[in-house]
Amino acid sequence: MNRQFYEFWGNFFTNVAQGQKQLDDMSAWMKQGFSGTKQGFSSTDDLTALFQRCYGLKAPEPSGALDIQSWQKAIADFQQTFAQFGEQLGWVTQTEHQQVLDKCSALEKKVQQQEVTITQLRDLLNQEGLGHTELFQHFKGALEDQSSQFQELMESISKAGKDKS
Repeated sequence: MNRQFYEFWGNFFTNVAQGQKQLDDMSAWMKQGFSGTKQGFSSTDDLTALFQRCYGLKAPEPSGALDIQSWQKAIADFQQTFAQFGEQLGWVTQTEHQQVLDKCSALEKKVQQQEVTITQLRDLLNQEGLGHTELFQHFKGALEDQSSQFQELMESISKAGKDKS
């Protein structure tokens, strides 16, 4: 993190106590490309002046010339540090958030499709007489057959053992 970033945010958060309007102005200021409005004095002009002061940028010349390269470097540094700062606080970007929402939506659609498929397969099993009830009847019959066969085997072993004695 750089000193200018903390200086900027220190001053900004000190001023935030004055009201929510500054947060709205901050968002608009960043969306405007870190510049104030051309229509008179406003909070975004204050933010631009604060940004210039913290990052050591000179005020525009009366002719309107501004050191574009220094300005762009300061904006890039600010944005990079802001991203790092947000990451440390657990913030996610709008892009990342939208990606997660899209993935969630896709998974919800997949779940709906799978539920439809499961319902169709269950209906087919019931139509074929292979539904849950039929399946359990089949297992019950198989277990009874195995049980009776085992019983017969045990009786024949027992009978064979008695015959030898």
